[in-house]
Amino acid sequence: MPRKKETYLEKRKKAYLKEIPIEEQLDAILKAFDMVLQEDGVLPYELIDVIEKWQKIKFKFPKE
Repeated sequence: MPRKKETYLEKRKKAYLKEIPIEEQLDAILKAFDMVLQEDGVLPYELIDVIEKWQKIKFKFPKE
């Protein structure tokens, strides 16, 4: 049976996850949004809630 050719989206998804794990992607995004908040930027309340939860987890489990 012939193998299905991967689409560019499937190739990108694999490459993204291999090169930049989802945890690192999310951490970088949340750091950027946190910087926006620190500079008196405006963000949706839902995102602020996510940032606050992210900060609590980082505080609870600091880097060693």
